[in-house]
Amino acid sequence: MTTEVEERKLDPAVALPALDESAPREPHRQFALKHEDCFIVADSYGDIRGTGDGLFRDDTRVLSRFRLFIGGRMPSLLGASLSQDNILFTANLTNLATIGPNGSETLPGVVHIDRTRFIWRDRMFERVIFTNYSAREVLLPVRFDFDADFRDMFEVRGTTRSRRGRAHDAVVGESRVTFRYEGLDNVARQSVIAFSMTPQKIHPNHAEFLILVGRRDN
Repeated sequence: MTTEVEERKLDPAVALPALDESAPREPHRQFALKHEDCFIVADSYGDIRGTGDGLFRDDTRVLSRFRLFIGGRMPSLLGASLSQDNILFTANLTNLATIGPNGSETLPGVVHIDRTRFIWRDRMFERVIFTNYSAREVLLPVRFDFDADFRDMFEVRGTTRSRRGRAHDAVVGESRVTFRYEGLDNVARQSVIAFSMTPQKIHPNHAEFLILVGRRDN
């Protein structure tokens, strides 16, 4: 899996706010993409929450959580759609009111967030583009949460297994996290979350960015 974040640069000297996971979610649809033996089911925001959704390969869930937070909060949903050929998923989002790490306030609705993804050859590719419509540059704290539980389709649908394989500790690199699992069938599986930008902070289950979004040129 590859995730690309655009706009613009990181400031390593400031801290990110805590997440607000209690924020209400709007009613939403689920969207599915498929290519060969790989498919993804996610909500209108593009989020995977780990219920019946996820990224699946060969009937195994290789990505069980993948969520985007802006300033510790979920963005606001403007709309979501699939392309006519069912290849691209796009979520159009905007920011809620955000207090930046430097104490500056970003008003709600001034940053448009374009979240686009597709699947190709057992990989999910995602691009996130931020466009600033305010009169000044904006420093956005951006966080991705992720996990991989390697459960099969029956487990995802509610079946309880008396035994499971062995999950190894996540391996954290400069801009990627690797999850590894060895099943009872002795087959080794892995999922890699890779970012095109180096996060300010990266942990086994989340990555944090500070993105300076310049004013949009009219």
